[in-house]
Amino acid sequence: MVFVEDVGSIFDASLDTVWKLGLDHIKKGSKIHPNTRKNKTKKINENTFINTWEQDDINGKNIKVGVKGTVYYPLGIAFEILEGPFADSKYFVYYIPIDNNKTGVTVVGDYQSSIIPEEQIEPIVLDFSERVFNEDVAYLKIMMRTCKECGVSFDSEEELREHINERHLGTTIDRIKF
Repeated sequence: MVFVEDVGSIFDASLDTVWKLGLDHIKKGSKIHPNTRKNKTKKINENTFINTWEQDDINGKNIKVGVKGTVYYPLGIAFEILEGPFADSKYFVYYIPIDNNKTGVTVVGDYQSSIIPEEQIEPIVLDFSERVFNEDVAYLKIMMRTCKECGVSFDSEEELREHINERHLGTTIDRIKF
């Protein structure tokens, strides 16, 4: 097993918004992470779920991945990899609220693989973690430019503000978050 720690990533969003991003993964996993296909989430109980999907590995070969997640709101999510090149690995993603509506994210875990040499595990996991974070950041930007009243997304905050002024004049601005 290889212990991997990925510290220092920061979402430019509140903790509540980051948790909403997590919930969006249930129905929009392929949109958030375009390299995945056939995303499915099965709820086991109030705090536990199983996610499965397909994706291409670094050689372009189709692989199936399955993870079991247990939510420890608002701290983070514990994951156990059930299927794929890192089966039997365990990791925890935890969130740290930071001033100015920012949220830190840290990933720590023990990783193993029956097909990847041990010395390659850490760089592969860190690369994957960075890619997932960057895709989450891109999706967060879309979430934060979406009108909460009608669900329409915009290319900029300015367009969103114009939409709100034109369509929702009289709506309490506090109910519409940017």
